[in-house]
Amino acid sequence: MQNIDLHVHSSWSDDADFSVSQLMKIAEKENVSVLSIADHNSSSSVEEAIYWGHKYNIHVLPGIEIDCSFGNNNYHLLGYGYRRHSTDFAEVKRNFDRLQHAATPVKIEKLKALGLFLDEERLFALAGDRVPQEEEMAELILEDERNAGNALLIPYRKGNARGDMPLINFFWDFFGKGKPCHVEIAFPPLQDMVEIIRSNGGIPVIAHIGANVKSGHTDVISEMVKSGVIGVEVFSSYHDNDLRQQLYDYALDRSLLMTCGSDFHGKNKPNIRMGSCQLNQAESEKVEAFLERVTLY
Repeated sequence: MQNIDLHVHSSWSDDADFSVSQLMKIAEKENVSVLSIADHNSSSSVEEAIYWGHKYNIHVLPGIEIDCSFGNNNYHLLGYGYRRHSTDFAEVKRNFDRLQHAATPVKIEKLKALGLFLDEERLFALAGDRVPQEEEMAELILEDERNAGNALLIPYRKGNARGDMPLINFFWDFFGKGKPCHVEIAFPPLQDMVEIIRSNGGIPVIAHIGANVKSGHTDVISEMVKSGVIGVEVFSSYHDNDLRQQLYDYALDRSLLMTCGSDFHGKNKPNIRMGSCQLNQAESEKVEAFLERVTLY
């Protein structure tokens, strides 16, 4: 069976560390044979990924992960196998950056209202030409000696309950929907993003549904299918065995395409390893059936 990972992030994503060439070296080390770099709202990695894929003898599938809204929640929509030179995704990126830039000062003020100290100058220096990310805010807050005695941060210290992946856990606990620093952002409707992907010859797949909702997963997906979603990321770092099986059976019964992805980022998600999907023979065959629908490079 091939080792396939269709959901990793390069430094073209605002919250990831590794360059495209570094990702390819990691993929070679992990014996990944098929890889998709699905950067957040950006297709900028595609040409470089294809170049390095040839160097390392790794098949590359063009990918993107788009923030979008559906119902009352935000979701991530994966797009695969789209036309490489489309300019539509550049507009997706511009809109995403505009929304994030507008939300950043609101997030900072919400953190300060909780009594957390954040060095804004260092934050923007750390972000460079990218939009400052919540994980970067978390990193600086946890490092700042002025926050040393703040009880809110105890769970994220080494050895404590949320200290295994402190930066992403901070993000989920403080910025997730319903959390104290959450900022409502009007991401584009899922249906519109499905249309962009499909009009560019791509396949829309809903990403890691288990990371977005805690129950009723297949009910949500059923509604998304009505909007043109034709695939499910069944095998994900965020899905336990029970959810994997539920999603597998659901997709199989409805002839939906199935994909697998680690969501590898680097230091923000240190417990996630590239190529870690661990598929059995039947599962691998379903993912390979998906790959037969798209062009690999």
